[in-house]
Amino acid sequence: MKFSQTILFSGLFTILSLTASESNAQHKKTDAKLQAVQKQYGLDPNTPLLSRIAVTPDDVIIKFREAGMSPTEHQLTKEETKVISKAIAALPPLHQRVLRQHLKSISFLDNMPNTALTSPVTKDEGVNLYHITFRAGILHQTISEWVTEKERTCYTAGDSSVSVSIQAGMLSAITYVMLHEGTHVVDGSLQLLAIDTIGGKPQPNKFTADFSRGIWKNIGIHDWHFKDSLMVKSRFRPGGRRFLTGEAVRVYEGLSQTPFMSLYGTASWHEDLAELLTVYHLNQMFKQPFRFVVVKNGKEVFSYEPMKSALLQRRLWLLKYFYSKA
Repeated sequence: MKFSQTILFSGLFTILSLTASESNAQHKKTDAKLQAVQKQYGLDPNTPLLSRIAVTPDDVIIKFREAGMSPTEHQLTKEETKVISKAIAALPPLHQRVLRQHLKSISFLDNMPNTALTSPVTKDEGVNLYHITFRAGILHQTISEWVTEKERTCYTAGDSSVSVSIQAGMLSAITYVMLHEGTHVVDGSLQLLAIDTIGGKPQPNKFTADFSRGIWKNIGIHDWHFKDSLMVKSRFRPGGRRFLTGEAVRVYEGLSQTPFMSLYGTASWHEDLAELLTVYHLNQMFKQPFRFVVVKNGKEVFSYEPMKSALLQRRLWLLKYFYSKA
């Protein structure tokens, strides 16, 4: 090797070493901040997630009561606790790691109007910690029962000859909901879907840019060109409505022409990510189905399996992040 080459490689090694040192210093600074916030809020990352079942925070209860609702704390049975334990064990490795670091607590309520609520615990500390509140009733439903119940809220009680359902397997509904809400915690903790300010201009980070390209303009505005806009007018969208059951086939035909996993996934890019990862994980790791079915007069007239969609499959490479970063 010539002298000039020796100098070149020596200089390159020095640059790489400095870059690695700077990166390590940044990681240490980030870890120290996380640990300080954990200590401030009483979160011990070494405790099992199951041990973090607690009383629902007052601010969450107040929000429900201000909306005219009166949820109450649910006292878990031993069997229900086992169901929750299995749901936690089913989470991907990255979820397990991030939730240990950022999930302060979880709780279960009776008479809760929605299925789950992921709430920030921290304020402006620069580190996100969360609490998740679950409706206790889902502990006694299968995924198929729960997602079908939720999907049917998209329709009016019109034509009784037509029914909509989702075949999504017999695992407990909490397995699905825990994974979905856990994805929100991972998303928020790692700032996966976020707009950074670079050079004074807002720009999506790399994950956001890859995830949203051609699909989302921002958190709630689509960039995707819908061949039939009916399905994007669901009640999950601002200004949306409930469909007539007679429109169900058209709704799911429209969904099949998009890269979205479900109607709920069109609500925002955060829900899109949570739905995509949840169904993918349950399908690939636990061989659970996810199939929309429309029945008329007792006969199946339409079905659609998003995981078989070529448009949706083009997005699945993005999910490797959740399995390579654990």
